[in-house]
Amino acid sequence: ASHGGAQDDSAKLSVSIRWPIFACMFYFLSAALTTPAMPSFINQLVNDDGSMRVTERGVDLKGTFDSIDQLFTFFFDPIWGTVSDRVGRRPLQVLSCVGYTFGWATVACASPLWLLFAGRALDGTTSCMLPICQSSVKDISAPEALARNLGTLQGVAIGMAFLIGGSAGGALVQFESPRLNFAIASSVAAFAAVVLALFSPETLRPEDRAQRVEWKRANPLSTLVRLGKSRMSLAASTSFLLFWFGLNGLQVNLYNYTAYRYGWAPSVALGLQAASGLVLAASNALGPGYLGSLVGEMNVVRIGLVGFAASLAGMAVSQTGWAFAASVIAGSVATVCLPGLTGLVAAQADKDDVGATLAALDSMSTLDRFVAYKVMSRLFAWGIAHGQVGTHFYAGAGCALLGWVAFEVALCTAPRTRRGVAPEVCA
Repeated sequence: ASHGGAQDDSAKLSVSIRWPIFACMFYFLSAALTTPAMPSFINQLVNDDGSMRVTERGVDLKGTFDSIDQLFTFFFDPIWGTVSDRVGRRPLQVLSCVGYTFGWATVACASPLWLLFAGRALDGTTSCMLPICQSSVKDISAPEALARNLGTLQGVAIGMAFLIGGSAGGALVQFESPRLNFAIASSVAAFAAVVLALFSPETLRPEDRAQRVEWKRANPLSTLVRLGKSRMSLAASTSFLLFWFGLNGLQVNLYNYTAYRYGWAPSVALGLQAASGLVLAASNALGPGYLGSLVGEMNVVRIGLVGFAASLAGMAVSQTGWAFAASVIAGSVATVCLPGLTGLVAAQADKDDVGATLAALDSMSTLDRFVAYKVMSRLFAWGIAHGQVGTHFYAGAGCALLGWVAFEVALCTAPRTRRGVAPEVCA
C-alpha cells in the first residue's frame, strides 16, 4: 500500500507540474513574440527618416524603454510573492497574464511616447510569473528533485517559449508593422489568463500557507534580508545576479549588435536566437539531472559560471558571424548552472516563505535587468562611438567571474549542515 501511495504521489507530481510549465510558457511566449520587433519599433520612433537603421540614439532609448518595465517589477515583485504565500499561486499567475494583455495592447495601439512608457510600467507592475511558477514547482517537488524540476520549468517553459515566440515574431516583423507583434502578444496573454483562471489547480496547500500577509516584508528592502539570511543563500543569489548581468547585456543588444558588426538582417539574428533558445532549453531541462549525477551539483554551478565568462569573452573577440554564433551557443550551454543556483536559494527558505524568497530573487533579477539594460546599452553605444563595440561583453565576462569567486568563497566557508549545501570539498 505504501508503494502504491508513492506511485500516486509521483503521478500527481507529473500532472501538476504541467500547470506551472503552461503558465510560464505562455507568459514568456507573449514576451518572445515582441523581442524581434522591439529594436525595429524603437529605431523607427527615433530616426527622422522612419528607418530601422541602428543608431546611438535608438540603442540608448531601447535600453531606457526596457528598463521601465524592470523598475516597476523591482518594486512590486516582493509584494506579489508575499501575497502568493497567503492566497496561493494561481491568482498571481492570472494577474501576470492580465497585465501583459493590457500592457502589450497599449504598445500596439498607442502613439504618444508617454503612453508607450505607461504600457511598459503596467507590465512591470504585474510581472511576477517566473517566481510564482518557481514557487509552484517548489510546492510540489521533493527536495532531491527540486533542481531538476526547476531546470525543466526554465528549459521547457522559458527556453521553448523564446524558441517558438522568437521565430514567429521574427517572421512577422519581416512582413508587417512591429505593432502587429505586440497585438498578437496581447492576445496570447489573454488566452493564458482565461485558461489559468478556469482550469489550473492550486499547488500551495492550505496547511502550507502563511497565516497572514506580512506587509512589512513585502517591500524591496526585504529582498536583501531574505536573500542574505545565510551565507550560502547570499552567495548563490550574488552569483545568479552577476551571471544574469552579463546575459542581459547580450540580450538587450543582440539584434543591434549583429546588425552593426556583422551586417546581419533581423532574420539571421532570429535564427541564432532560436538555436540558442533550443540549446538553453535542453541545457536547463537535462543538464542539472544528467551532468549533476556525474560531477555533482556544485560542480555544475562552477562549470556554468566559468564557461559563461569564457563565452562572453569569445563574443567580444569574434571577427566573424560564425564565431560569434558559436560563442552564443556555448553561453546557452553554460546556463545549466541557473537551476542549481535557484534551488540553493529556495532550499534556504522556510516552508511558508518560499514564494516571497523566490520573488525576492526575481525582484533583484529585475533590478539587475534594469541596471544592465541601461549600462550595457550605454557601453555598446560608447563602443560604436569609439570603435570598441565588444566592450559590454568584456564587462559581462568580468561579472560572471566575480560570481564564480563569490560562490567558491561561500562554499568553502558555509556550514556544512545548512540546508541545500552539499558536503563537497572546496576546489
